[in-house]
Amino acid sequence: MHEEIKRALLTWLALLTLLALTLGSAYLHLGAWNSIVNLVIALIKAVLVAIVFMRLGAAPASIRLCVGVALFALTLLFVLSGSDYATRVIHRAPWQMPQQLQPAMEGH
Repeated sequence: MHEEIKRALLTWLALLTLLALTLGSAYLHLGAWNSIVNLVIALIKAVLVAIVFMRLGAAPASIRLCVGVALFALTLLFVLSGSDYATRVIHRAPWQMPQQLQPAMEGH
């Protein structure tokens, strides 16, 4: 029991450290890397929670396989949705004047 509490406390401290890193990265001007750094930190936090608090490290192989398949399906959904969004073409409506559409298209 003592070892389990120590492990939970160490994980909690690691999660707090990662939270502080996330907060600190909000004040850094990294451009597009800011999102990437924050996503990596979030992934590390999710893995820590899954392994320690959900006890996936000691779970049977069938449960770990189900988690892997679910994560693969989620990744596939994100990739396919992102590729659909990235390949869409913006078509002007016939009743819109070109100058009406210009500010909306500048963000793309």
